[in-house]
Amino acid sequence: MSSNLRSPGRPKRKNQEPSVQETVLIKASMLFMELGYEAVSLQQIAKACGITKASIYYYYKGKPELFTAALTAVMHRVSQRTAALLDQEMSLRERLILLAETKLSRHHADFETIMREARSSLSPEQLNEIHRAEDGIHDILAEHLRRGMESKEIRDMDPLLAAHAISSVLMVGNREIAKGTPAPQLARDIIDMFWLGLQR
Repeated sequence: MSSNLRSPGRPKRKNQEPSVQETVLIKASMLFMELGYEAVSLQQIAKACGITKASIYYYYKGKPELFTAALTAVMHRVSQRTAALLDQEMSLRERLILLAETKLSRHHADFETIMREARSSLSPEQLNEIHRAEDGIHDILAEHLRRGMESKEIRDMDPLLAAHAISSVLMVGNREIAKGTPAPQLARDIIDMFWLGLQR
């Protein structure tokens, strides 16, 4: 028997294309981040991917498992992007403004709202997995704030607390973006508000 036979039920994949699982994760994360947990169905995700719902079940037991994988993947991508932005050759203040503008320029549903909707459907292990991935973003930001404290660009304080505070205000900023406030100006206003409180 040929070893190249697909497992029963496994979706077909053409050469040089993203795997079906990668496509499902990408489409699912886009839909969850745009519409929230409750509004998105597996059938809707399958349609967006051009596959059957049965194909999704080949990889994931159900919506909670897919949501966890999708949100975790989103957080890992955000972590990588955050690190790249904060590694730019410019002052800490300008890097924070760049980070804020980038985050505010990407429209998506409020993360806390999405998690409130999903919480009752997720196991403690799934919730922990998502929050660990989210913590990775805060850890990267906190590390750059810590370096700013060492270089005396900002005053000493708990860098992780400062990272969480900046992230929280940026989430609130997303609501202002929805009202029509330009992202560049809002990003600068938010970081300047923190900067005045952080400077030595």
